[in-house]
Amino acid sequence: MSLSLPLPNAYFIWYCAWLSIPSAIYAYNHPATTHYTTVPTAVFATSLNYWRNPLRDSWRRTLDIAVVFSGVSYQSYYAFQTTSSTTFTAYSILIAISAACYMISNYLLTRGKIWPATYAHASIHVFANVANIVLYSGT
Repeated sequence: MSLSLPLPNAYFIWYCAWLSIPSAIYAYNHPATTHYTTVPTAVFATSLNYWRNPLRDSWRRTLDIAVVFSGVSYQSYYAFQTTSSTTFTAYSILIAISAACYMISNYLLTRGKIWPATYAHASIHVFANVANIVLYSGT
């Protein structure tokens, strides 16, 4: 099996996965958002698990993607149900930017632009966790 990225690049993203910890702490420390805590915590765990040895065709990658998709779906549903339209819009825009970073990362990777693809993927973690804080603070 082949690696999704060379190990130095994968380790860079592994460190970016730690950005989920402040989101989890923020969610946990606010009574209205405690139920969100499992999302950044699960994303943190599955991201670390995957990026420590990023085999492209592996159960760890499948699990990581499934957890991220499930977490975004869960949070988007509750954001729509329980937050103001301003909070929901800001959260949605940031999540859309994060998704765009994923697509850009894949595009760059297919073009052999390893470090730009790495930075684009790292941006997913930045935008998604900013989105989390926006959501949690607006709930």
